[in-house]
Amino acid sequence: MKIANILSGVLSTTAIASIALVAHAQVLENEILEHEANYVEQHQCLALNIYHEARSQSRLGQKAVGFVTMNRVYHTSYPSTICDVVYQAHLDSRGNPLRNKCQFSWYCDGKNDDPNDEVKWTEAQNYAHEVMTDYGVKEDYTEGAIMYHASYVNPYWAGSYDKTVRIDTHIFYK
Repeated sequence: MKIANILSGVLSTTAIASIALVAHAQVLENEILEHEANYVEQHQCLALNIYHEARSQSRLGQKAVGFVTMNRVYHTSYPSTICDVVYQAHLDSRGNPLRNKCQFSWYCDGKNDDPNDEVKWTEAQNYAHEVMTDYGVKEDYTEGAIMYHASYVNPYWAGSYDKTVRIDTHIFYK
């Protein structure tokens, strides 16, 4: 009788431990899936920004725009996620971005934001992945820039920042 009670207790403890282990594995799996979904969302935002801001630029120029986006994510004056940085804008009373009042002009220029050049879109997605993988590990071609503009414009804010580099038709500042 005593042996049966002892075995019953061992089996119950083992069963409880197994259930706890399965529950813990499910929590970890959910966290991994959540992390993957977040990565996909942030990657999409970075790829869209690279595509719209620099698809006509060289590989270096496109990645530089990606690095500026990432530099903003890690700068105290900007939001802390890629998507929040990309979609940062002044909003109207309904929560829609005001035309020409966004950090990145493509987001509030009134045009369709869906990529229509498959080759350039694939490039932008590849560069977004490279930037997300390389950030903090490999050289930042912009030297820490958080701002840039096309070389053919002269924005009011340019004198308030230090110029770091020119890549293709963009001038970068920190």
